[in-house]
Amino acid sequence: AQDWLANAQIEKKLVLYHSPNVPDTQNILTGFRKKYPFIEVETYRASGEKLLQKITMEARAGKILSDAYLLSGFQTWLLKAMGLLLPYVSPEREKVLAALKDADGYWTGVYWNLEVLTYNTRMVRGPEAPKTWEDLLSPRWKSQIALEEEDVDWYTAMLQLMGEEKGKVFMRRLAAQQPQIRTGHTLLAQLIGAGEFAIAPTIRIHQAETMRLKGAPIEWTAIEPLAPNPPISASIPKNTSRPNAAKLFTDYVLSREGQMIISQLNRNPSRTDVPQPVPRAAKIRLMTMDYDQVVKNYGRYATEFREIFSVRQ
Repeated sequence: AQDWLANAQIEKKLVLYHSPNVPDTQNILTGFRKKYPFIEVETYRASGEKLLQKITMEARAGKILSDAYLLSGFQTWLLKAMGLLLPYVSPEREKVLAALKDADGYWTGVYWNLEVLTYNTRMVRGPEAPKTWEDLLSPRWKSQIALEEEDVDWYTAMLQLMGEEKGKVFMRRLAAQQPQIRTGHTLLAQLIGAGEFAIAPTIRIHQAETMRLKGAPIEWTAIEPLAPNPPISASIPKNTSRPNAAKLFTDYVLSREGQMIISQLNRNPSRTDVPQPVPRAAKIRLMTMDYDQVVKNYGRYATEFREIFSVRQ
């Protein structure tokens, strides 16, 4: 790291492309600038999709304008599949949860989200809540389940968990339960709180916990193991002209110091030695996904999900 430090002092600058919101990223960068005041940081923010287009266009033109990325895992895996990332095994990765990093160091999760099974406590008593995925197929839940129209990540995780064939059989049987399809996980959580339907398997853990603590008739449970959502990941462009500044930044966002900032922002840090804002989340067993497989087949998974659940495009 000493070499990078000396070389980063020569590079003097870092250009960061990021998809997380500006206040969160600025909080992280405030800490980074304090630690490395000699590095001037420039940022460019857009949605993951837009950044993916920008990065691929720049690569085609042979112009690499960025030095580091903070991007949704899914876009990061696409960049990895296209050969546009530089592998970097940060010494800080050791403390990162196994499910949130790839073996070769192309990307490392900085923070992550988890979707949990959430139910309305006026409609479902604790002991009646589903304990297994198959429990969702009970006649009791007909028309009482809600899904989000973009729940493809959940679909792919379930297929990896159950095996493709069994997973598809399960999904078709779930579709026969006539689940309600809505747009937006926030809306889904609010509708459960309002008693529109009894249960949803893909509510973000923060949302469920925040509503529960505010007194909404909501409780959540984890059917383990759960696949984390594609984490917000740190990665480095393959041909960056400032690789040392990029490595310093990557080390910082994965360090205990950087991860404490993330925990204070009420995000789930990816390190095992930093407290989770939702303490119960730390106890949930996570599954390690084969993300290269997900990327390769994502188009097919998305089509299958829409066909099975009759989601209109």
